[in-house]
Amino acid sequence: MSLLAESSYLDSNRNPESSYADSDNGHPARDVTESPDVQESSQDEYMGTPPRHRTSTIYSTPTNRSEPKSSISARTRLELAKFCKSFYDWDKPLCLVTQKDSAAMLQISHVVQRSSKKNDLTLYEYCLGLDYRHFHVDSRRNLLYLSSEIHSSFDANEWILLPNVSTLDEVKGHIAAVIESRNGPTPNIVSSYQLKWTLKSRTTYTFVTLGCKETFFRARDISLHHYPYSDLPLLESHVSPPLAVINAGPKCKREDVESIVLRRYSPKTKEYEDLERRLTLLCDIWSLIVDAKDAATAWGKSEGGQSEGMGKRKRDESEASQTSGRSTRSKTRAQQGGERKRKRTPNSSGATLTEYALSHLEKRQKGEKWEKRIQRWVVESTRASSLDPNLPLEVPPGIASV
Repeated sequence: MSLLAESSYLDSNRNPESSYADSDNGHPARDVTESPDVQESSQDEYMGTPPRHRTSTIYSTPTNRSEPKSSISARTRLELAKFCKSFYDWDKPLCLVTQKDSAAMLQISHVVQRSSKKNDLTLYEYCLGLDYRHFHVDSRRNLLYLSSEIHSSFDANEWILLPNVSTLDEVKGHIAAVIESRNGPTPNIVSSYQLKWTLKSRTTYTFVTLGCKETFFRARDISLHHYPYSDLPLLESHVSPPLAVINAGPKCKREDVESIVLRRYSPKTKEYEDLERRLTLLCDIWSLIVDAKDAATAWGKSEGGQSEGMGKRKRDESEASQTSGRSTRSKTRAQQGGERKRKRTPNSSGATLTEYALSHLEKRQKGEKWEKRIQRWVVESTRASSLDPNLPLEVPPGIASV
């Protein structure tokens, strides 16, 4: 299948959030592994169309946020298809939960919602160690394939993507360190989450239902899974864990943790305690982010004001440069003795027969023969240049009288 054909799988005209699913059925709890097959820059976005003579291009994240009202670009869809084909060794895009590969069923999902408000994006930038207005929701770290029915339930807050304990501890530690650095003596020296969780990282997640009760079939595993999905395998994903936490945090209320765990496991079991600990840790991280709201808002205003100030200074400098240029030209003309002399364009007042004069007369007298036109021009030129316009006309030799 061609990449252009694969890009048709990325079919989404909506602005949803989305997530990956995983599970824990006794498999060892893996944290993050590295995949050596994916080439990336320090960022991970797509900018512009590469020149035609190039065969490959490394894409970098745009320096501004995506437009929430616009749809995912064709370029982004194509690059996501290429990335997933390399990262997962897929022959075609698949839903990470159901493994469906039908082009009509697959959609691109966002982990952090594409329709997130500006203040929320500023909060995420503040907590994740990004520069102001540098959180781009169409990042490949934030995109995944889901089949339509799983996508809908994900957007309806019916299930979450939950990392294991060690990954959650790392996310909490990173966010706490960034917030501390923001409030320290060097607030601009912070570490971005993108440096810790690169596009080569594989993270395992558990599919945790918060209300989803659909039975679904995993095509490649040839297995049927029912609510509460305790037998669903762990799923590996390239999605960055901090983004999964931002998605899951608002969905999982602390007071609901016990009931969520009881849907899946019996009390006092090892699995029960592990899931309870993970959900509690998720709530702790989300509280850490929410508590930074006021600081993030102040930081955003400060950074935004600096950006506006820089823009105003550039405009002022540009206007000053233009004014200076005009003043310099005025001074030069004054030094040269007054106003600048303008070059006179050719006209029909001279005694020389010119192309301009003939062209001018041709426009006025299109119906006359050329001999008559020349004679009329000579008459008008002679009278215009003579000291006495009443002098009789002397027709030059060789020109017949009309």
